[in-house]
Amino acid sequence: MKITMAKKNIKKEIMVDMNQFIVTYAATLLDPNKNLSQLVYDTAKDDLTKMDDLFKDNGFGRKNKFYNIGEGFLRDYYNLDETEAKKQADQLAKDAMDYLGKNVQFFETWRTD
Repeated sequence: MKITMAKKNIKKEIMVDMNQFIVTYAATLLDPNKNLSQLVYDTAKDDLTKMDDLFKDNGFGRKNKFYNIGEGFLRDYYNLDETEAKKQADQLAKDAMDYLGKNVQFFETWRTD
């Protein structure tokens, strides 16, 4: 039971990191007076590649400020090869975006405080 809880907490921590990175990145490109956590979530909840249009950055933010953080964690923490890490990173990215949607106010308060 402790191992499962520990893994769950680690997954939550990496999803928090991924979302903090993407929300911070959004603030460098978009109007920081808007609720950027909500905007990122609303844009990417059904298709993560929609972030590319929002940021107008050819996928830089989605890949380097969001997806690669999760993939790197999976490779390092679970010692996964590149193929398996990419497969799991796809799901982790979707889970992280879902987490952002359920915790928009937390991330927006974090970003603006």
